[in-house]
Amino acid sequence: MDDEPSEKPLGLNQEPAGEDPAAKQKGAMAKRRCVSVYDPNSDHRRKGVYKKDTHTLRTRNTTLQTLIQAIVNYDEEDAFELVRQIRSSDSLEDVAESVSAREKGIIATEDAAPTSEDDMAPADQFESELVGKTSELMVGGSRKFIGGTSNLIFLPPGSELYEFNSTQDSGISPQDQEYSVATWTRVTDNEQLINHLMTMYFTWHYPFYTTLSRDLFYRDYIRGVSSQYCSSLLVNIMLALGCHFSTWEGSREDPKSSATAGDHFFKEAKRLILENDEHVIAKLCTVQALALMSVREAGCGREGKGWVYSGMSFRMVSDLGLNVDASNLGCRSLNDEEIDARRVTFWGCFFIDKCWSNYLGRQPQFSVSNANVPKMDALPREEAQLWTPYTDVGVGHEHTQPSRIRAVALQISKLSEISGDLLVFFYRPTPTEQISKQGELRKLSEIHTRLEAWKKDLPKELDPKEGQLPQILVMQ
Repeated sequence: MDDEPSEKPLGLNQEPAGEDPAAKQKGAMAKRRCVSVYDPNSDHRRKGVYKKDTHTLRTRNTTLQTLIQAIVNYDEEDAFELVRQIRSSDSLEDVAESVSAREKGIIATEDAAPTSEDDMAPADQFESELVGKTSELMVGGSRKFIGGTSNLIFLPPGSELYEFNSTQDSGISPQDQEYSVATWTRVTDNEQLINHLMTMYFTWHYPFYTTLSRDLFYRDYIRGVSSQYCSSLLVNIMLALGCHFSTWEGSREDPKSSATAGDHFFKEAKRLILENDEHVIAKLCTVQALALMSVREAGCGREGKGWVYSGMSFRMVSDLGLNVDASNLGCRSLNDEEIDARRVTFWGCFFIDKCWSNYLGRQPQFSVSNANVPKMDALPREEAQLWTPYTDVGVGHEHTQPSRIRAVALQISKLSEISGDLLVFFYRPTPTEQISKQGELRKLSEIHTRLEAWKKDLPKELDPKEGQLPQILVMQ
């Protein structure tokens, strides 16, 4: 019939009657499936890039491994030098190549550092000079300590620091065959008196106020050589001190007044200070002389002058770096005797400083916090030298015994450290922190314990007894 709808054609989006939709979708996916294969060899544009990146990465890893291995294996000095090269180089590969070449023996170890000023780069030369000068400065035979913050390290020769002349205060030449000890002073030409007073000094004063190396002093004294260990200034102050133990004619400026004992030698010492600028040019023997001058003035009741002399001496201690261990200054040219002389002088001044602080009730100039000097060593030969009670009438043999100079000086230095801690803690004008009464009692107990331990640890030969050495009795 014409009115009945005709059958429509099957469209694209029309599903056939009776067909499963899921099956149809699966079939369509199968028709669209394809195999994708990538062939890296077919892409010639990126092949070279990957190869170059791999080579660069491999080279960099090798470079870093070489440098790190070298830093681990090198000693401290060479490792620091290698780090400096790494930081200053534009190419780590070049540094690594030099390390590899050195390890293979192509470059000798000694050739890695410049051996002459011509081969040394300006920057390296400057750094080398700077490192050396920040630890010490040689000044005409006198070692002066200059810190790294000071511009004085750049002073050229010819400046004031270089004016020291080791023979300026003595007209004696080391080659002179005939020599008289009287040439050390203008006060007298009586050699017997000079020898007598010098023996008095080393018998009664030196064993307690040990500020110098006796062996080094006598070595130059008997030869007439003015040096770091002996000078006219030092000899005259020794003679002045020796006068206080003698009544010989010539020991007093005014023979009728005992109060003038040694004054004439002391005046000569003051003349030498001014005429030779001894107070300006630091020397080891000048430190010793000024310290002894301060002790004498204190004994004469002239505290003001003595305090000033001690201050001059202690300033020179810092100027020469005596408060710093010489082994940390790069002082490779100093032998054991010279290092020992520096230590003895420092600890002698350390003790005198504590004497002044206790005497005047003032803060010490030296403390263990601003010094790292080891104690002096006990020298068997000096310790075994016999001490005899020498007087104006000669030598008395009744109490002859080993001098034990260094053993006593060592114990005095330990006692001085305890005294210094007591002065700083209890008598400092401005305490660093508020301490409670309990804190003060604890500190007082600690110092008392240290004193008890010091006394308990004293060697038996240093115990007080009848006929004991005078320096031991004074120490006790």
